[in-house]
Amino acid sequence: MKILDPNGLVDNLYKYVQTNIEIAKVEVQEKIEDTVKKVVLMGILAISGLLFLIFLLLTLSLFLNKILESQYLGFLIVTVLLGIICGVVYVKIKPLLEQPKLVENLRQDEQ
Repeated sequence: MKILDPNGLVDNLYKYVQTNIEIAKVEVQEKIEDTVKKVVLMGILAISGLLFLIFLLLTLSLFLNKILESQYLGFLIVTVLLGIICGVVYVKIKPLLEQPKLVENLRQDEQ
């Protein structure tokens, strides 16, 4: 019987391990490709969103300039509003940025 032949068992085991390694390589490659696709799509979406926001703010600034009959006041108002929004976002996000350090400190205390 060829199935019970020691050389045949070793060959079959070798082929089985080799096949499993190839399957693992293909799975890892597919995961990497999926991740790259998601990153590229998110990048395109982020760039498109940023361009939309820039044009929206420029339009708002020009509209305020026309209403206020000024060449710069609309841009100044929009800039100040953006500064306030950035400040509020920074204050809200700052605790979240420091939170991972807290988790690391807790892990170190446990050891």
